[in-house]
Amino acid sequence: MKPENPIRLCLALATALFLSGCADTTPATLATAPPAPPSSPFESRDVPVIHSHVYRATLPNGVVVVVLPRPVVPVVSFRIGILAGSSRDPVGKGGVADLTASLLNRGTTTRDALTLFREIDETGGSLEAAAGRDMTTVSGKVLTSDLPSLFGVAADMVLNPVFPEKEFQHNLLQARAGLMDEKDHAGPVARNLFYKTLYGNGPYGHPSSGTLHSVSRITLQDIRTFYQTEYRPDRTIITFAGDITPEKALDLVKSVFGSWKPATPGSPQPMTERNTSAPPPSAKTILVNRPQFAQAMVMMGTPGIRRNDPSFYSALVMNEILGGTTTSRLNHVVRQKNGLVYYIYSGFDAERHAGPFFVVFQTFAPNTKKVIALSQKLLRDMKTKPVTAREVETTRNNILGQFPFRVDTDDRIASLLLYIEAYDLGLGYFTDYPDSIRKVTPESVEKAASTLLHPGHLVTVVVGPIPKTGLRPNGKDIVVE
Repeated sequence: MKPENPIRLCLALATALFLSGCADTTPATLATAPPAPPSSPFESRDVPVIHSHVYRATLPNGVVVVVLPRPVVPVVSFRIGILAGSSRDPVGKGGVADLTASLLNRGTTTRDALTLFREIDETGGSLEAAAGRDMTTVSGKVLTSDLPSLFGVAADMVLNPVFPEKEFQHNLLQARAGLMDEKDHAGPVARNLFYKTLYGNGPYGHPSSGTLHSVSRITLQDIRTFYQTEYRPDRTIITFAGDITPEKALDLVKSVFGSWKPATPGSPQPMTERNTSAPPPSAKTILVNRPQFAQAMVMMGTPGIRRNDPSFYSALVMNEILGGTTTSRLNHVVRQKNGLVYYIYSGFDAERHAGPFFVVFQTFAPNTKKVIALSQKLLRDMKTKPVTAREVETTRNNILGQFPFRVDTDDRIASLLLYIEAYDLGLGYFTDYPDSIRKVTPESVEKAASTLLHPGHLVTVVVGPIPKTGLRPNGKDIVVE
């Protein structure tokens, strides 16, 4: 989350999509769950990587339930995801979704904050809420025997929050303190300016936590209005993974979410994109002078693609070759061969809207100009020169080799199920994903690079002691003191 998670800048999108969880010990073979019978409310698909099945059902009010039984240990992980992330924040009031999520455990119509914390503690489980760009998620994990209790608390938080004035002011103060602290850290400063420059007032133009300016404008009524408008059953996905059957999971959800009706009648507001994903007409550089720093943090890139873009898998392989791993071109040439950076990587945030493609690195300030030029050259080479069949095959195999580790814990599976449903990837994802990776060819990688990479149109944000970087502002650059 995000962040942000996502948050949320990682060496490869393939690993960034999944949250870490407590390690489970998985035996070589598991009991295979039977497919849903014809009369079942579930549709189901095979999950061969862990010898199980995944089940999906929809309540009459629109709540989607997805279950993957995995009876390895008597533990269940669950996620309650509402498509109400920071991309739904009112324009000029970034941080509303984040503050709303932070207040869910601060009191309901039947439990005050202390009661909520006590009941969570009594189950021995964990329960937390957070807002990312596309979604607000309540995450829980508990022993199977205590699942009804913990899930009941989670449902109460989602369905009946009261948003007390005192708690709002407390969380608002905490949010401001966190944002003040970020001003002294190069990473958040670079990331936030990068997104703001690319997307302006669009859904991804501000961090999930907001900015000092936007948070100062948020009122308690903004929180309540956001909740009433955006928290809806027809935007809610609930996933379970672990020691639970699909029937028990569905009954549990029905018992607490079955009667939920949206506070705002009618269909939800369309979740349309409010900004273009076209690259900027020309390169733009933002220089943020921090004379107290010895290093420079640089983030450079352009708008990218949505998760449902047909070129996603080719773009994923392309990024792995370019800068997604420690053996990538960027890391090999810039870090290992020339020793110019502490780290360097590339990635792209392919979400409900077209997130950015980016390159991130940190370097000793006098190396900054040279590293930017070398990175641009590697981007041009990736865009214009062929990739080898060996590069593509090696990268495909590496990605496929990582796949079993994405489903090796209940936490990761519950998060993955939520991701699959939120991005409309279908229950066949567990077989479609490996098949789609295998179908990537050198030609499709080259096409993705040609489409996604725009080295002549990069937005570049540099945070550090600017006079020591060798960069000299011109009339097109933006200088932030």
